[in-house]
Amino acid sequence: MFRPALQTITWGDPQHHLFDHIFSHAAKAGFEGVEIGFRRLGQVSSDEAGDLLTRHGLHLSACHVGGNLADLAQAADERAGLDKVLSYLGALESRYLIYSGLNVDNDNALDAEIDRLRAMATHCAENGVTLLYHNHDWEFRNARHIWQRLHAARIDPLGFAPDLGWAVKGGYGMVDLLDEIGAQVHVLHFKDFITWEDGQNTCHLGEGVVDFAPAWEWLAAQRGRDIWITAEQDNAEDNDRACAANAAWLKAHLTGLEA
Repeated sequence: MFRPALQTITWGDPQHHLFDHIFSHAAKAGFEGVEIGFRRLGQVSSDEAGDLLTRHGLHLSACHVGGNLADLAQAADERAGLDKVLSYLGALESRYLIYSGLNVDNDNALDAEIDRLRAMATHCAENGVTLLYHNHDWEFRNARHIWQRLHAARIDPLGFAPDLGWAVKGGYGMVDLLDEIGAQVHVLHFKDFITWEDGQNTCHLGEGVVDFAPAWEWLAAQRGRDIWITAEQDNAEDNDRACAANAAWLKAHLTGLEA
């Protein structure tokens, strides 16, 4: 089953005081789930988050953490608090924890990051949660060096939440990416950009430069699988309008898959 979800990053930081507003707009737009960074979600109790999700008929499709695992100054809170995150997800019956990082140049440091990622994925699996790696563009720069090193590590409990927009911006085609990790994809992020220039110059889905046709063709062959189809727009002039526009675009394409 393909279900549409909203990454709430569009509303920036802080946003926990806006959850009722965000969830209301997400539900009205037709999203079935919301994906939220833990540094935002963790500002409220799991009971409060659960009550809000239930009130609006939504699921927590996934939670997101990030940083360089070997950089304690950057990621200490999230690394040390993994059990706290897993307990929180358990209370909300949420199955996926998304991680993004590995933005390092030195191979020794990169290998250390990957080793820690393996340990993190194993610990998540032992607690009933699947850890998913979420890419940006840097994994595919320099002849896909970081990506190839991660893929070669073959971390069995690790799944993927690929960001199609970032992958294409980084120079990797959607078909190649999805064919490479297909069975391990549990969340699929759609992100569009105004231009190919560097940076988070995001826009409403379908209004930018990214051609998502290959992704929809790939999804057509995945019927019967459970995958969250997630709209992620880093910034917008009107957050509520972006929510509605991205939901409409996703739902139109999902309806096309079912036809």
